[in-house]
Amino acid sequence: MLLVLPAPFYRKEGKLILESQACNGIERWADHFGKVVVVAPMLPDRIAERERTIVWQDTATLAQPDRFELVPVPWAYSIKLFTKHYSSTRKLLAGLINRCQYLQFPLGGLFGDWGAVASLEAQRQQRPYAIHTDLVEDQVVLQLAQDKNWKSQLKSNLLSLITKKYYKGIIQNSSLALLHGEDCHAAYSRLCLRSFLVHDTHTKPEDAISHQAVAEKIQALATDRTLRICYAGRMAPMKAPLDWVRAVGEARDRGVAVQASWVGDGVLREEVQALIARLDLEDCIELVGYESDRHKVLQCIRSAHLMLFTHVTSESPRCLIEAFVSGTAIVGYHSRYAQDLTQDGGGALVPVHHWQALGKLLHELWHDRPRLIKLVEQAAVKRTRFNDEAVFQERSELIKRYLS
Repeated sequence: MLLVLPAPFYRKEGKLILESQACNGIERWADHFGKVVVVAPMLPDRIAERERTIVWQDTATLAQPDRFELVPVPWAYSIKLFTKHYSSTRKLLAGLINRCQYLQFPLGGLFGDWGAVASLEAQRQQRPYAIHTDLVEDQVVLQLAQDKNWKSQLKSNLLSLITKKYYKGIIQNSSLALLHGEDCHAAYSRLCLRSFLVHDTHTKPEDAISHQAVAEKIQALATDRTLRICYAGRMAPMKAPLDWVRAVGEARDRGVAVQASWVGDGVLREEVQALIARLDLEDCIELVGYESDRHKVLQCIRSAHLMLFTHVTSESPRCLIEAFVSGTAIVGYHSRYAQDLTQDGGGALVPVHHWQALGKLLHELWHDRPRLIKLVEQAAVKRTRFNDEAVFQERSELIKRYLS
């Protein structure tokens, strides 16, 4: 299989390293396809030096490393760099496409998206290929520009139109579309006859909260008067962490005894800290910061009653699935993805940007303990449904069926 990743390589002290969950992913693909050629951009030093949210793994430690051929390509997330490296990188991709039996290209952007370029080359060679995406890129571009000035919005509108047309051609000519989450499925499924709603997670079967731990959690809920909330992810605009803080503040102001933890770091950390101080929420909110140990992250999620989320773009964050794996209900902003996950219970949603309504919902759940307990029970029922073995097996079977 040829796999073109958006997750970058980086060379540190002579070692080629890759984000740890991407490493897990390519190992799972190799379990099903034997040999995997992995193409990914090389992260520049200037960006790596200030990157605080990636958990790296030495590719030399991959399970059975002889199964992998690792091919770094240029980092080209600008018009200038993309234009400079386009011809040579496409030529490289052409040779790899010619060599490989199965082709899978995750999509993620406009300039610098080598997966999209590989799709164009596969079309030229009349080779069947699969695409995989977990966000609706043209909508995300618009959503992130809503609060910017008119020049930025005009630029975003143009980029959105170009991206939408670009993706339409790529997906229409694909032989298989693997669409993570209902937002992606609703946006793109009509473009490919062989479109499938899939989910993406890197949790292991053994990560699921035990039956005994669920029972203990439910029992404790009956007497624990503190509402325990968590979130795990980047402090980035698409996660709207300031809305998250305001929702916690609204719940506190309504009388809720709340303890909230955010695990993760990002560009909005200073603004988040300032808002917490301004709203006098230091006793209610803990900013855990960057945590490289996934077991500790899952333990934090497991110890919470609710995962509070304020996602404002058309993406499919894995943390909501990780909440179910941990027996934790999800409460947050509406999206097709979140609605699909909670259609049989385990969560509650409010309209996007309505942080006051979110705070009110937290207050209602705090007072209505039977309803809160029911949400947690429903979330825990889903804990064994999502794991890396199951989701990678499903996608591998689809690729073999439709690309052979």
